[in-house]
Amino acid sequence: MDRSIAIGLISFALTASVLAIPTIANAQDTGARGEPMTRAQMESRIAERFTAADADGSGALSRDELDAYRATRRAERQSRRFARMDSDGDGEISVAERNAAQMRRIERRGVRRSDMIAEERSMRARLSDLEMAPLGNGTARRSSQEDAQGRHMSRREQAWAAADADGNGALNAAEFSALHDARHVRRAERRTMRFDRADSDSDGQLTLAEFSARPLARFDRADADGDGSVTREERRAARQAMRADRRARRAGRNN
Repeated sequence: MDRSIAIGLISFALTASVLAIPTIANAQDTGARGEPMTRAQMESRIAERFTAADADGSGALSRDELDAYRATRRAERQSRRFARMDSDGDGEISVAERNAAQMRRIERRGVRRSDMIAEERSMRARLSDLEMAPLGNGTARRSSQEDAQGRHMSRREQAWAAADADGNGALNAAEFSALHDARHVRRAERRTMRFDRADSDSDGQLTLAEFSARPLARFDRADADGDGSVTREERRAARQAMRADRRARRAGRNN
């Protein structure tokens, strides 16, 4: 079986959702969305972010510098997102505004998902029954996804209620920030582990080479044809393969 077909189909078999931001393209602000990204563009953008985070200009990043840089970027993202969701500009996001924003995201993802479904059908038509067998039953996958979505919605409602400090059913900018800060705290341990993995010489500082190593390795894995650029299709396959790997590891821990 062609390797690219296998990667794509296994990915589709494990999940039908689309991630809004490609993992390997977190640093991609160059070019229009969907255009191929070259390795040189990736390296350039990583270097720009490294320089922006290197507050003391030492040529290395400490934990504090990296945390401060992330906090600044997170605050900027939250501010932009709040402004987009606060459609009436009253300084608060109501449940209706929140749900409307969610529907807009679903609609955008729906367009991309339709492309994925068309691609899946094309790839499946090129496989034999024997090759299709390991990909499993679509009905069972959809049921699992619906269960996961239900759990996600329940957690979202609980988090929203907890962040609504004044109990008026809407979140102001401070409450909205607190909602996302809580998620940030939950992710802090994972960021510490990632820093430690990247700090190959264990000196408590990240050089540009250390800072670049993992994202460039992800880029190279996604570059299936080795031509020095990653297309939208290659990004998609890489995202789904990485997600499948995480699910497999999680399932292994639970068994």
